Amino acid sequence: MKRFMFILFENENTYTDFSPEDMQKEFDVHMKWIEELGEHYDSGEPLEQPAKTVKGKDAVVTDGPYIESKELVTGYYLIKASSLEEATELAKGCPVLQLGGSIEVREIMETDM
Repeated sequence: MKRFMFILFENENTYTDFSPEDMQKEFDVHMKWIEELGEHYDSGEPLEQPAKTVKGKDAVVTDGPYIESKELVTGYYLIKASSLEEATELAKGCPVLQLGGSIEVREIMETDM
């Protein structure tokens, strides 16, 4: 099977008003979805909000991923699927979509590194 990365984008304020109990419920929803993925699931992690961007040949460092955007990369999943189409279908079940987020589905380029 090929490997794909689901890059999760969500509004920067999605979880601002979540209580610890709400966060636990959201975590539980993700864990249930992971169980449903079965052998397609490889790994995944949420990402902390603070970020730096290093850009260009001068390696200019700025705060945040993109100042003009309200969406942030909030996490990722590595998934096994036979094709981009299958991976995209699997992405449709990801819980971030229920909170207004989006997912970029990208095939991982296999290398000999």
